Amino acid sequence: MDDPQKFYLDLKHGRTYCELDPEEGKPMLVCIHGWSTASYVWKGLRPKLREKGYRVLTFDLYGRGKSSRPDVEHTTDLFVDQLSQLLGALNLYSQRLNIVGYSMGGAIAASFVASRVDDVERLLLIAPAGMVVRFPVLRFVARNVPIVFDPILRAGLPKALESQFKDAAKDYPNDVGVQQVLANQLAELQNKDYIEALLSSLKGALASSKRGQHQLISQSNVKVKAIFADQDKTIPHPYAKLRFDKWNQQVVSRVIEGAGHAVTYTHIPEIMAEAKGFL
Repeated sequence: MDDPQKFYLDLKHGRTYCELDPEEGKPMLVCIHGWSTASYVWKGLRPKLREKGYRVLTFDLYGRGKSSRPDVEHTTDLFVDQLSQLLGALNLYSQRLNIVGYSMGGAIAASFVASRVDDVERLLLIAPAGMVVRFPVLRFVARNVPIVFDPILRAGLPKALESQFKDAAKDYPNDVGVQQVLANQLAELQNKDYIEALLSSLKGALASSKRGQHQLISQSNVKVKAIFADQDKTIPHPYAKLRFDKWNQQVVSRVIEGAGHAVTYTHIPEIMAEAKGFL
């Protein structure tokens, strides 16, 4: 297989970095990464998805990776608009889309799909946000009294995330893919605009449930599947799965045993096994 094309597109809020497989005519699969990663998180899964016959598009959300870091509120609407503009610029609405969303990307994916159910064939969610909003009162206060909480979060986030990133990778010292994700995450921590993007997303894209969006999707013809991780502390198991199952009663969700929130890059064979027959 030929390497994906790597390029930038100028969108409303700045440049967006993309990688798009060159094979036209294949079903389009769009991957949306999470809160603290960028499109590099799909490097291990991408060839497996291509083997399934898909043309894969990955991109960096604003504030992460190689995309611009605009000084705007990082809401779900911002990222849905980014994706919509991206797909329009690439003329990819000519066929029904397949969407994969991981972590915060799962919340963004649900919102995007709910707004365009007629354009989407299937939706695969991996450890998706949008089910359980953690610390809702604290998020509300932080959003409304930023002068108090922003300095605290700015000071505490880098150290907390460094520990979290290293903990996720500690059991995979010889896995090149896992260690590369860790290296990329640690490098991002050196950029203050990355921290600002994370902080804004905590108060924006991650501050509300996606109940309405999931219920709308469940009433459409979009095929849906969700994969959770039983050791996930970020998208707390089993509460997130229970909420998803309640909102999507015609859908069977699955759990990968022994996996944490980093499941997308630590448990690639297990994800592909669970996706068998769906993708």
